[in-house]
Amino acid sequence: MAAFGLKAQTIQNQEFAKANFYYNESKYDTALVIYNKIIDEGYISAPLLYNIGNTYFKLRNYPMAILNYEKALKLDPTNDEIKQNLIIANALITDKIEPMPVFFVTKWWRSIGNSLSANGWAVLSIVLFAVLMLSLFLYFTARTIGIKKTTFFMSILLVLLCFCSILFSLQKYKYLNEHNEAIVMTPTITVKSSPSSSGVDLFVLHEGTKIEIIDNADRWDKIKIADGSVGWMPSTASIKY
Repeated sequence: MAAFGLKAQTIQNQEFAKANFYYNESKYDTALVIYNKIIDEGYISAPLLYNIGNTYFKLRNYPMAILNYEKALKLDPTNDEIKQNLIIANALITDKIEPMPVFFVTKWWRSIGNSLSANGWAVLSIVLFAVLMLSLFLYFTARTIGIKKTTFFMSILLVLLCFCSILFSLQKYKYLNEHNEAIVMTPTITVKSSPSSSGVDLFVLHEGTKIEIIDNADRWDKIKIADGSVGWMPSTASIKY
C-alpha cells in the first residue's frame, strides 16, 4: 500500500513538472489541462493551486485566477507570493470594495492562527503536552522549593499554550473544511433584498469579487461582501471554495 502511494506521488510530481514545463513554454492551455488532471486525481496543494492561478492569469481569466489564489492562500496563508499575485489580480477586476476595519484583537488572533498550518498547530500541541508532562513530573519529584515554584508556573503556562494551540488547530481544520467563501463568476449580477428575482435591487457585483456565504435558500445564497453589505444572489453566480 505504501509503495503504491509512493508511486502515485511520483507520477503526480512528474505530471506537475510537465505542466510547469508547458507553462514556461507559454503553452498555458496545455499546462492548465495537466494541472486540472492532477486535481481530478485527488491531489491538491498550495503550489499546485498557485500555479493554476498563474496560468489562468496568463490566459486573462482573472476570476478563475483569483479563485485559485484564494484556494492556495487558504492552504498556505503566510505565502507572500500568493498574496502579492492575488493583489495584482484583484486590481484588474471591476469591483474595488473597501473592507470594514477589523478589531485589532481579532486581527492579532488571526495573525497568530495563520502563522502555522492546521497540522503544524496539531504537532505543536503534542510537543507542548509532552513538555507539560515533563514539567509536572519535575514538579512532583522536585526536592527544593525553587524547582517546585518554577515548574508549577511553567506548567500553568504550558497548559494555556497547549489549550491555545489545540484551539488554533481546530479552527484551522474547520476553516479548511468550510466552503462559505466564493468568487463571483457571472460578469454582472444584481444582488437582491430577498431570495427571489422579484426582490428589490440592492447593489451590483461583477466577476472576480470575493463574497462570504452566510445563508442559503432555494438555490439562492445570502452573501456578505467586504464592506459589510448583505443581500441575496443565485447560487449559480459564484464558485465556492
